[in-house]
Amino acid sequence: MSEKRFSLLLQAVRFDDIETRNDRRAIDKLAPIRTVFDDFVRRCKENYTVGENCTIDEMLEGFRGRCNFRQYIPNKPNKYDIKIQALVDSRTFYTSNMEVYVGTQPDGPFKCDNSPSSIVKRLIASILKTGRNITMDNWYNSIPLANELLKNHNLTVVGTSRKKFE
Repeated sequence: MSEKRFSLLLQAVRFDDIETRNDRRAIDKLAPIRTVFDDFVRRCKENYTVGENCTIDEMLEGFRGRCNFRQYIPNKPNKYDIKIQALVDSRTFYTSNMEVYVGTQPDGPFKCDNSPSSIVKRLIASILKTGRNITMDNWYNSIPLANELLKNHNLTVVGTSRKKFE
């Protein structure tokens, strides 16, 4: 396929129904790609089991389109990014679970707590009580969270910790 043909097809691709987009956007900022993104994450979880060591971190994906939740970070190569938080296998770098950071969602089924400990608990839901080790940086990690993961979920934590935690 020629590059010109590929570009033409790419311009015509739509992932959602434009007729209902405004109604869905009233309760979900990620409405235009929610179906495709959730299906991708579901398939990641179904088709791969992470090893004994996992990592939770954020990825910044460059994005120049219109989007009210993209991040502006002037010292990065891509100044406009979309932040994606992910649970990844530390050995193979395969993504097991992820979620897009969209800021504060409107009231509705997609509204959730964006505190670091809540994000970690949502990302590790598929590996609870499996005895795995999770590596995370100081934005996600805290001593109360590490204690809770060890006592209630049989997961160990490695990483730096903030002096002041929630």
